[in-house]
Amino acid sequence: MTLTSFFKRLVSKNKALFLATIITSTFSALDGIISPYIIGQITNTLSQKRFSNIPKVLVLYLCLMLFLNINFYLWQLFWGKITKSSNLILRSTAFNNFAQAPDSKKMSNTLNFINVNVKQIESQCIDSTIMLIYCIEQTIVSLIYIFSINGIAAFVFLVCGLIPAAIPRLTRKWIQTGTKNWNKSYENYNLKVSDAVHGFETIRHANGFNKFKALVQNALVLEEKKYFLMNFRRNTSNFYAQIAYSLSMVISLSVGTYFVVQGQILVGGLISLFLASDRLTSPIISIVNISNQLTSVSPLFKNEALKPAPQKSFDNLKFTHLPAQEKIIFENCDLGYAGRAILNDINFTISKGEKVLITGRSGVGKSTLIKTLLNEIPLISGEILVDETLNRSNFLTNFGIIGQDTYIFSDTLRFNLTLGNDIPLDKLINILKTVKLDYLADEKHLEMVIGEKGLSLSGGEKRKVEIARALLHDKPILLVDEGLSGLDENSNHEIFSLLQGLHQTIIEIEHAVSPAEKEQFDQIINLK
Repeated sequence: MTLTSFFKRLVSKNKALFLATIITSTFSALDGIISPYIIGQITNTLSQKRFSNIPKVLVLYLCLMLFLNINFYLWQLFWGKITKSSNLILRSTAFNNFAQAPDSKKMSNTLNFINVNVKQIESQCIDSTIMLIYCIEQTIVSLIYIFSINGIAAFVFLVCGLIPAAIPRLTRKWIQTGTKNWNKSYENYNLKVSDAVHGFETIRHANGFNKFKALVQNALVLEEKKYFLMNFRRNTSNFYAQIAYSLSMVISLSVGTYFVVQGQILVGGLISLFLASDRLTSPIISIVNISNQLTSVSPLFKNEALKPAPQKSFDNLKFTHLPAQEKIIFENCDLGYAGRAILNDINFTISKGEKVLITGRSGVGKSTLIKTLLNEIPLISGEILVDETLNRSNFLTNFGIIGQDTYIFSDTLRFNLTLGNDIPLDKLINILKTVKLDYLADEKHLEMVIGEKGLSLSGGEKRKVEIARALLHDKPILLVDEGLSGLDENSNHEIFSLLQGLHQTIIEIEHAVSPAEKEQFDQIINLK
């Protein structure tokens, strides 16, 4: 996504809202001439001793200011709605791109973009753009007003006001580089902190806290240095613009004074001219600053979180009508990564309701086999035949996965079972009883907030919740990936018996299974 494509999408979704924003900001921009005009009128009225006209001028001023304030209020309201729409687009795009191809490597970057970069885009892109429109409108309004007072003076003021506009051209790439450097250092720091926080047990056990503390500190120092330099570059550019602004104001005042001396304008006209010229030059300075911000924020739209997941160029599965109860057949399959096979000539058949154990030493290729079946990595050679009854729009919906690290959402037990779907109470209660969680099978416990990462449940209870979730969502195949590891002996036995008693097809991956447990499987695939 680019800055231009983002704005095209944002405007196309909010055409009426943008139009209303432009109209109300145009009326608000009249502030650039109302105050100079009224002050000029009062000055001339007083100097000419026409005191009876003062109340009329003040009433006019009051009405105009009320008009301005109403439009300013509406402008802020529409501005907020545009900001809301922008944040929705950016955050949903980043999340949806991640969801299309989930990857632990992309997780940290996606969260960083959603939590940090989106707010940066809001302030430096959306807010800046709306202010840019306002400043352009105020410049045009002020220019027209100045021309109505004195055309030559207006031309001089316009030239002086454009002097700061050269600054963005000179500093654009310099500022852009600063933003890129900061963003890169921030992502590195965020990754180091995430590693340290999530891996604190490993760090503590390895007595590596001091080393990790130094790594995090060094990343923080570098990030803060790059952040300082990024802001320094912006501020330096703004400083140059302010110097140019000061020069333009001196020239403007000199020209206005000259026309008063020549008798071409009154003193009130000079005051109006000077104030209006400030309302002309100040927006131009703001345009310079805003241009710097828009330039600096453009690299954020190149973030990986906004890039759609690449489409898979492979499909390992061949859906066909298989005989009898057969559901999945591996025929002469070579499996591996990057075209290099680690498993050769794999042949087996899985039938409906069958309990299948896939075993073998660590690293032999058990996970590779499953990833190939789930279409996550390409099949090197051979065929994987799948019964057409499993040909759903998303093949993964056939599988309920019970893993060693069960994820429990920080919500109620009901949500963890239903994942937000509307499922009748009696069905939830029955499924809890099916997975031997009878003591939670009532409406009170269903509304219980489990807590962050399910800390109030034991390991065995979490596995049961995951099994219940799979059963509720009608998963015909349960894939147990080291699902018995890490449990105490009683929980291990209970979960194993529960799985064996289900009517679903069970594909269980374990590297350590007792001889007694092996006897209960219909088929054992021993990878070597």
